[in-house]
Amino acid sequence: MTKLKKFRYIIALSCISLLFIQCSDDETVNLGDKPVADFTADDDDMTVEVGTIVTFTDASTNDPYLYTWRIPGGNPTYDNKSSVAVEFLAEGEQPITLTVRNDAGADEITKIVTVNPLVIPDLEGVTPTVKMTFDNNIENSGSAGGTGSGGSSTYEPRSKFGGMALKLNGTAGQDVLLDNYKGVNGSNARTVACWVKTDATATTALVHWGAAGTYSRASFKLQNSGVIRFEWQGGGMNAATPVNDNAWHHVAYTYDGSTVKLYVDGVLDASVASSTINTGVAGETGIYIGSQLGGSRYIGLIDDVRIYETALDVDQISFLAGIH
Repeated sequence: MTKLKKFRYIIALSCISLLFIQCSDDETVNLGDKPVADFTADDDDMTVEVGTIVTFTDASTNDPYLYTWRIPGGNPTYDNKSSVAVEFLAEGEQPITLTVRNDAGADEITKIVTVNPLVIPDLEGVTPTVKMTFDNNIENSGSAGGTGSGGSSTYEPRSKFGGMALKLNGTAGQDVLLDNYKGVNGSNARTVACWVKTDATATTALVHWGAAGTYSRASFKLQNSGVIRFEWQGGGMNAATPVNDNAWHHVAYTYDGSTVKLYVDGVLDASVASSTINTGVAGETGIYIGSQLGGSRYIGLIDDVRIYETALDVDQISFLAGIH
């Protein structure tokens, strides 16, 4: 090989080598480290009651930018944000899995939340005759006992208390009749309380008993203006604060034999003196939940319906309103 040819050969090899080196550099661009998955919870011990909402936040290292949460026992069961708020409605050990990714790869971590049965607080020293929690049934766990008839067979999750709530759409036969208990009659003291969630603009009944007749019936109602009302035939009074904003509200009325009081979210909203109430004088009936003797049918969610044979005070009403 001549010197010129040899020189040209060396130059060609050098160019090819340089090209190869350049290509190799392009193919091995430093992508950094793949992420190491981790997350935190705003409940440090990861032990909660049914209905609790826990917020989980990504705490992974090495800058992931894609997130996949899988929470089969929660609501929601899936999310792809860096932080997610989860409501736990099922008891037991519930896995929470986070998968994170960046350009260098992916990593995954699973942690366990222990979900305990809900411990429902209750008033001390006073027992309701009616306590309907509508936890997928229409059983009365109050002292009067029994199981209602009717009902819509449609329940929706409600945050924490009771787990579920009864959904009514105003259809005939969906109201619940508890026929083995005739309510509080005459001018005897009483309390009726429940949780409602509705956007209805029609006059409907929440809890009713007593046949039609002067001063006879006892109707706890929702007016078309959205305020609650306690009505006895020949009289009645409205509250001032509307509750038909499609949010949960605790509503109640008490009667101690001389004064009617209406409460919204644990706060006294209106009161009036009355000594004319004589429930059942025209005939006793069972307890209707979601209607007035089958009419004025309620539209919305209702939960934790309670009747006491005493007039609860403001602190006791406030306690009931604090059970979420």
